[in-house]
Amino acid sequence: MAGHVRRFNPSHQWIHNKIKAGALTVQQMDVQTYFFRRKNINAKGEPRTWTDHLLWHHACHTVDLFQYQTGGQAVEAFGLQGPVHPELGIAMDMSIGLKAQNGAICTLSLSFNNDGPLGTFFRYICDNGTFIARYDDLVDGHETPIDLSDVAVSDNGIELIDREFLSAIKEGRDPNGSVGQCLSAMQTLDRIERSFR
Repeated sequence: MAGHVRRFNPSHQWIHNKIKAGALTVQQMDVQTYFFRRKNINAKGEPRTWTDHLLWHHACHTVDLFQYQTGGQAVEAFGLQGPVHPELGIAMDMSIGLKAQNGAICTLSLSFNNDGPLGTFFRYICDNGTFIARYDDLVDGHETPIDLSDVAVSDNGIELIDREFLSAIKEGRDPNGSVGQCLSAMQTLDRIERSFR
């Protein structure tokens, strides 16, 4: 199983359930992933043994989510990256564009240079409303909170992904988020990385 927790956040599950029920169709996802990380340290301020990456870590979650919400691999994918950091050897700013087979688009902006609120914020522009997901919380386009209490047994996406993994093992089935399901996101990331060259 791949750790794509966005599939399990109640906010994104609520959207997914509406899509499956035919009540919503995503027309555009506008996503911002912003951190302030100019040294190779984790969120606790401790040194990392690996270098974080905007494309292969942070964009990967959004690419998987976009494909999950639109029902298939992106038919178009490209990226732009800013200057490479002299010590870390990675781009600190990135822009990614995706297009689904049904015509929906995704615009993803990522930065390790953002001196402000950190995290990932998702705006879903749909045929029947606009919604903003902030991890486990969801509001409509006018910032009115949406009740997610009946979406899942927990309001914590990390707990929900763990529950799915353990349930799949007990039940002898592929989990939602199996490596096979998530492989197309990695293929899309490879296409984006090739567009940088």
